[in-house]
Amino acid sequence: MRSSSSLSFIACGLASLAAGQRTPDPSAVFLADLFSTAADCGATTGVKAFLYSRGACQNIAIPGTGSARVRYNERPAELSLTGWTGKDCTGEKVEVGSTVGVCVSLDGTDVASWSY
Repeated sequence: MRSSSSLSFIACGLASLAAGQRTPDPSAVFLADLFSTAADCGATTGVKAFLYSRGACQNIAIPGTGSARVRYNERPAELSLTGWTGKDCTGEKVEVGSTVGVCVSLDGTDVASWSY
């Protein structure tokens, strides 16, 4: 009897979740792919994501043999991907830019962090 009432409770909870209103996900705003294993943005492994929602400066290390490409940019006039040689967006800049689809090789410069 106890397991039957537990199942009824779970089923009721699932039904109320399914009937509830859902809010849409917020816009991605800005998304870039960071390739740690390919200088031509051609890898399918070793790809890391830079997402706007994770903050303006993100510590994601990519070796100088890698590359970066902006995949989506809702605000190209104000958001541009920049790599930094130091953690916490310090050191020398490596400009990638704001244009969607352009692959930029890191040309031997190790990048420790990224900003928009």
